[in-house]
Order: sequence, then structure tokens, then C-alpha cells
Amino acid sequence: MQTEETVTKTKKGRKALCWVLGITLSVGSILGGLQLGCMRSETAFQHFTPDYAKIDLMPLLEKEQRTDEEYETLYRQTGLTRLGIDGLLADGKLVKILEIQRIFFEKKTLTVDNFAPFTYDYETDVYMPMAKLEDGDIIVTSTTWFSWWRYGHAALVVDGENNQILESISPGTVSKFNKAQTFQDLADFMILRPKADIATKASVVEYAKQEMVGLPYRLTIGILSKKYKEDGVKGTHCAHLVWYAYKRFGVDLDSTGGGVVKPRDMAVSDKVDLVQAYGFDLDGLWG
Repeated sequence: MQTEETVTKTKKGRKALCWVLGITLSVGSILGGLQLGCMRSETAFQHFTPDYAKIDLMPLLEKEQRTDEEYETLYRQTGLTRLGIDGLLADGKLVKILEIQRIFFEKKTLTVDNFAPFTYDYETDVYMPMAKLEDGDIIVTSTTWFSWWRYGHAALVVDGENNQILESISPGTVSKFNKAQTFQDLADFMILRPKADIATKASVVEYAKQEMVGLPYRLTIGILSKKYKEDGVKGTHCAHLVWYAYKRFGVDLDSTGGGVVKPRDMAVSDKVDLVQAYGFDLDGLWG
């Protein structure tokens, strides 16, 4: 016959087992859901390719001046805005514009790159040339997903002449310098130019280079800790890094003002100008 003590121990053991099984099932369900989100990746993304005719751009590019309508035509043919077109022409890069047009109209083969647990992005089999980068520019892409969540990625241009960026990539890493070329084989990207003066942008870049390198990746900034601190932050993520560096100097690029700033929040901000769009529907962009 079981003693009262034995019965009590048995009940406690069963409760503990139930807790373990419950936690295991919960964790398993979460992981299964995350994996299911990754499994849908093959059909989750659409890369924009024009469904209208490609035209000869030379008559427009060889002109000394172009009308607004002509810049609109160039945008539709290349994804380059007036800023993008004029920047490349000023550097004598007319041929580069034609190469951008060629790839803009070319059909692409998309692949999925799982670069972290439940995290992946979409890449193509070609590299799209970029517009001329300036210090303080922002590069964003919508191709990065965490399971079901299309979060995107962002980086700050800290040396436009040498195509150097500063970015915070994924959990388990720290913010670091990289090359802008890492965006060129992604299935979409945009180059954004904040509407700030040169002095402000220089201050933003210098602060980022001095204070925001080597910070651990923390997606919970704005949820479990303050989004902005006057004395600096001890962690960041891709969009937060860019937003925080500008916020330090009075430029708030978060169009929604939410707790967590996302790449899209900056892409749709009225405080930035578009320089180049690739892989996005030119009418909707990331709207």
C-alpha cells in the first residue's frame, strides 16, 4: 500500500512531467510554425521585371538637359531617378546606365539563401550595378524574411567613394563594416538619400563609425529596451542602426513612430529621396 508521502511524490512527478511535456509541445509547435514559414519561401516573393518595351536611351542620355517627362521615362527604363541619372552622368558613367537598363529588363532566376536559423533572403543570378553612392545614403531591401515575417534589411553608407557600408546583420553577430556589393545580387534593393545637409550627413557617418561598430544584434530594441537613449545604446539591429545615427542629429526617419523601426519605415519616409529602385514595382515600391 502506498504511503501518503509516496502518493504526494507521485502527484508531483506527474505534474512535473506534464509541465515538461507541455513546454516541449509548445516549443515544438513554435519551431514547427517557424519552419513552415521557411518552407513557403519558394513562392513567397515576386521580383519585378517590366512588362513594357525597352527603348533606346541614348537620345535622352546625350542631351545636355532633360525634361521631367524624360527623367520619368529614364526611371521607367532603369529604376534610376533624376538623382541616380545625374550622379552617374556627372561621373561619365553613361555605359553603366545602359548596363543597369539591360539587367533591369532581364528575366532573373531566384534562389533562397538560408543564412541564419529560420532566416533567409532572395538572391538572383546577376549583379545589378548601383547608382553613385554618397556618404549618409541608406540601402534597403525587402528580400530578408524571418519565417513568415518579411522584415527586410538596411545599411548605412559610410564611405560612398569606396562603397563601404555599416550594417547589423543577424542574431549572434555584431555590427560591422561591409561592402555595398552585398546588396547587388539580392532580388530587390533601394538606395535612399535623406533630405539632410552635407554637414549633418557627415556628422551622422562619423558618429556611426565611432560609436555604432561592434554592437550586438538585438531585434528587441524598442520593445525590451528604449529605442533611443541620449548616452548611446549597447545593442542594435539593421534599421535601428541607421535610424539611431540620424536621430542623434535631429533627423527622425521612422515614418510610423513605432517601438521598433523597420527598413520599410525608412523607405516610405517623406524625409528621404529615392535614388535607385530595383526589383520593386516602380508604382508601388514598398508601399
